Amino acid sequence: MSLNILVVERERHAGEGLRAILSADGHDVKVAQDMWAGFASIFSRRYDLLLLDDNVQSERHVTLNVLDLLRVARRYEPNTSAIVITSFDESMLGYRMEEGVVAVLRKPVELTQLRGELEARSR
Repeated sequence: MSLNILVVERERHAGEGLRAILSADGHDVKVAQDMWAGFASIFSRRYDLLLLDDNVQSERHVTLNVLDLLRVARRYEPNTSAIVITSFDESMLGYRMEEGVVAVLRKPVELTQLRGELEARSR
């Protein structure tokens, strides 16, 4: 079963790389490079999974983080889940406690680990 996935990744090459890999695996993938594009995407369609880089910050003097995207997405589609990608070990436990976060992966992401998490979500 394929998933509708929104990748929120500020690095263009990383986001496009994930899109290429996950699309080749049969998933429908959209990439947003910032928080505002992420919000626009979740208002325009339903996603099964958000793949969130925790290094994406809000701009324009608004304090938001990627978990805010998940919270809003879950208001419209309660079954939406997220995988958070982080460089910060100390953030991992906090992310796991957030409702809807099904996994926290450390950068650089191991593709076999990511694919395993996606496989578990597509059943």
